[in-house]
Amino acid sequence: MTMSDMGFLIAQKFNQPIVVLSPGLGPSATYFPLCGPPPPPSISPLMCLTYVNDNHFMALDLKDGCPIPPTCNLWRRHHREDADSWPNRYASRMVDFNELSRAAGQAVVEDDEELYIIENLDPDENDDSPIDLSAP
Repeated sequence: MTMSDMGFLIAQKFNQPIVVLSPGLGPSATYFPLCGPPPPPSISPLMCLTYVNDNHFMALDLKDGCPIPPTCNLWRRHHREDADSWPNRYASRMVDFNELSRAAGQAVVEDDEELYIIENLDPDENDDSPIDLSAP
């Protein structure tokens, strides 16, 4: 099972976004259902899975309002029009994730409409010094 293939199926089945945090496995991503509008704002379920021990996924509980990775690029290409509003509810959290990723030394690239995260693969540019979070 790969999340790039199955993330959409899980999101569609449970009618909720699926956040996949996959350190070492590939880029983390948020998967939204491909069809159908989101539930009312008072109902805002979010499922988070992470890849552990190089062999299985585990569910995580995220704090309300925590940053989440950007929408999977495939969603933008293949979702139906009635699902357009899914990312709107989570846009500020995805922006926060991009800002944290920049601070952690990952490159953010723009793909026409939205920002996506890629790892900085140039070892000469990768600075492992600690980040001062107290700076303004």
